[in-house]
Amino acid sequence: MQKRVCAVLVTYNRLSCLKKVIQGLENQSYKLSGVFIFDNQSTDNTDAYLRQSGFKQIKSEKENIQDGKYFFRNKENIGGAGGFSKAIDLINKLSDFDYIWIMDDDVYPEKDCLEKLMNQLVKENVQAVIPNRTDKNYEDNACIGIDFSDFRKFWTWWRKDYASKPLNKEIYFVKDMAFEGPLLDKKLIDKIGIPNPGFFLEYDDSDYAQRILKYTNIIFVTDATLHRQLARKNNSSKKGMEPYNWRFYYLIRNNIIFDKKYGKNWGVRHISPNLLLLHHIALSIRDHHLKNNLPIILKAWNDGKHNRMGKRVNPNY
Repeated sequence: MQKRVCAVLVTYNRLSCLKKVIQGLENQSYKLSGVFIFDNQSTDNTDAYLRQSGFKQIKSEKENIQDGKYFFRNKENIGGAGGFSKAIDLINKLSDFDYIWIMDDDVYPEKDCLEKLMNQLVKENVQAVIPNRTDKNYEDNACIGIDFSDFRKFWTWWRKDYASKPLNKEIYFVKDMAFEGPLLDKKLIDKIGIPNPGFFLEYDDSDYAQRILKYTNIIFVTDATLHRQLARKNNSSKKGMEPYNWRFYYLIRNNIIFDKKYGKNWGVRHISPNLLLLHHIALSIRDHHLKNNLPIILKAWNDGKHNRMGKRVNPNY
């Protein structure tokens, strides 16, 4: 008997992308039992479109979610982290699917993506698998290690060790993932709980990966392809960076919180955040954006050091 899989999407004001994701889900060779969309208070008529497309609106957090198409419209935009946290919580409490397939609203799975993920999940006897997002517009990485011991690697990206390119092995055992296509055993969620909504944006998926790894390996399935609709090849040769915006606040703050949580020594937990602060100040001076950037940097550093999470800077989408 085929295992029952429910796709879980979080969306905010990307209706044109969302339509393509839904099309991709409906065309899967491994047929989905359910599709659940968490609408983060979109203002582009997403809810009206979903109703017209046969999605049933869940209006109470006590309703039962069975096979079929459902959506939940939140009362406010609680960010990507909040959206994934609440969406996974709802599907976990209100349904009895065997697996959930998590994704953003701007991806597009190839027709056999879920089938290939399921095949490797069963073959390798794991509870978490992720697709390969490589295509003509984006080159994916398989993160096979994260160094939580070297305080000098104060940007999380510098801590990561990636598999050699080209990615030609059938699978890779990885230490990180994005919420762009991971397939998880629902029993795993019962063990680890839901993603931490306090990140608001950025690092919620990396934090969830670390929690998953306490119970099971995460496998990168090379021939299971999922596209990033908005990805574009970066051909720019422009030096320097643009002034920081609200998103950089969450990048810096959550980088610090991540290091403090998983750092294996005092240096990573306490010196790395200060090096990160100095690094961003130096970059801002170099790019002549210190006046704009410094308040963002200092607030992110201070909030990160004191573990102040949640929505503390308003996004400007």
